[in-house]
Amino acid sequence: MMAPTRQLNVRELLELERQIYQESIDRVLQQQETLHRGELEDFLRRCRPFEADRDQELAAAKAQLELSKRDALSLFEFDLQQAQDIFQAERQKLKLKLLKSSRKRLFRLEKRLEALNSEHVPVKKLKTSIKGLEGDLNFGEKLEPKTLEKQLTKAQRCTRKSFNFRHLQNGVLPNPHQIVKDVMQECETLQRNRETEEMAKMAKEEGVALMVEVVVSQDGQKLIYRGDSELSFGVGDPVVLMSKLSEEEFHGFVAGITTEEVQLVLVCGSHVRVTLARLRSGQCSLRPQTDQVVQNKPREDGQEGYRSGLDLFPVECSLQGLTQDPPDARRRAVAAMNRRKRKTTIDIRRGF
Repeated sequence: MMAPTRQLNVRELLELERQIYQESIDRVLQQQETLHRGELEDFLRRCRPFEADRDQELAAAKAQLELSKRDALSLFEFDLQQAQDIFQAERQKLKLKLLKSSRKRLFRLEKRLEALNSEHVPVKKLKTSIKGLEGDLNFGEKLEPKTLEKQLTKAQRCTRKSFNFRHLQNGVLPNPHQIVKDVMQECETLQRNRETEEMAKMAKEEGVALMVEVVVSQDGQKLIYRGDSELSFGVGDPVVLMSKLSEEEFHGFVAGITTEEVQLVLVCGSHVRVTLARLRSGQCSLRPQTDQVVQNKPREDGQEGYRSGLDLFPVECSLQGLTQDPPDARRRAVAAMNRRKRKTTIDIRRGF
C-alpha cells in the first residue's frame, strides 16, 4: 500500500513557490551572463548570421527576469502583511489580558477599601494588598476617623510585640488620635489644593480671570463672596443667580450651603445647585435682590396677596413658602380646578 501523502499548508506552499522563483531568477541571470560573454554553444555555432535572434532571446530573458522579480516582490509583501496581521492579533490579545487583570485588581482594591470602612468585617480576612493603588483617593471621605484609630491601635499592639521602641522619645508611640487628626488635616489641605487647581484650570479653559474669592464660614452657615465688594449670604436670603452660559438671571433663595456647592430654590420652584468652583471661575455669580421682584398687589376683592408679573398665580416671597407650597403644585391645582369648573359649566348648559 502507498503511504498517504502529507498535505502542505499555505505557508509551506508559499515558501516552495518563492524557492522556484529564486531558482528561475538565478538560471536566467546565469544565461544572461553566458550570452553577454558569447560562450553559449548554440550561439557560437550560429555566430553573426543569428545575431538578431540572439538579441531577441536576450530581450525575452530580461522580460522574464523582471516578471520574476515582480512576483518575488509581491510574495515578499504578502509575507510582511501576514506577519503584521499576526503581530496585531497577538498585541490585541495581550491588551485584553492586561485590561482584564487590571479590572480584577481594581475590584479587589475596592473590596479592600469597603471592608476597611465597615466595622463588621475583620481585617485578617482581607488578603489583598493596596501597595499598587493608583489614582487620587479622598481618604477624608472614604474612611471614618474612628475606624482609622482602631486600625492604628491594633497595628501598634502588633508592632510592640516584634520591635523595640526605646530609640523613640520616652519609648512611646504617637497617639492614634493625634495621628488621625494630622491625617485628616493633611487631607483637608490636599482637598483645598485640588479645588484651587480645578479653579485655575477651569478659569484657564474659559479664559476668565480669577477675580472672585468664595469662602464658606467655619460654621457652614454663611457664604462669603469677595469680588469688587464683600458680600455674605445665608440660608433663606433672597439672591439673584447670574449665569454667563445662558446669559440669564434667576431669582430665588439660598436653601443650603456646603463645602462644595450652594443649593438654591428659584421662585419658579426649581432646585438649583451651583458649585463653588463655578462661582470662583466667574461662570456664575451671586448678588442680593435689590429690586422688588415679587410685588404685593391688592386683589380685586380688596384683600392683599402676592401675585406674579402675569397676575395668574400667587408667588411666595420666602424660602419656607416655596418649600411648603411649590409653584408647580399650585399650577396643577389651579388647572384641575379650571377643568372642574369648565365641566360644571358644560353640564349646566346641557341641563345635566
